[in-house]
Amino acid sequence: MYAIFEDGSHQFRVSEGDRVIVDRRQGDAGTEVVFPKVLLIAGPEGANIGVPVIEGAQVHAKIVDQFRDKKIIVQKFRRRKNMRRRKGHRQHYTTVLITSIAATA
Repeated sequence: MYAIFEDGSHQFRVSEGDRVIVDRRQGDAGTEVVFPKVLLIAGPEGANIGVPVIEGAQVHAKIVDQFRDKKIIVQKFRRRKNMRRRKGHRQHYTTVLITSIAATA
């Protein structure tokens, strides 16, 4: 059994026991997280496709880790204008462990 859910502007295909890296979520390790925007649930009996989401379906997960990605450098330059900008950025991410997929609330 697997599900496809949406978090922010990303879609994830998950099964129970999968680890997924999502955008930053508040909470410490062990905190329960619920993803309510489930787009599809599929199993051996067939698929249930939402229009656009499945009402009452949820994906439950547990926070495993909070971390920051490696630094990227954003650099802007305009020739002959004496304009140079250099800025660094590190994105925050959260690793979650999928605990269950509930078809109805």
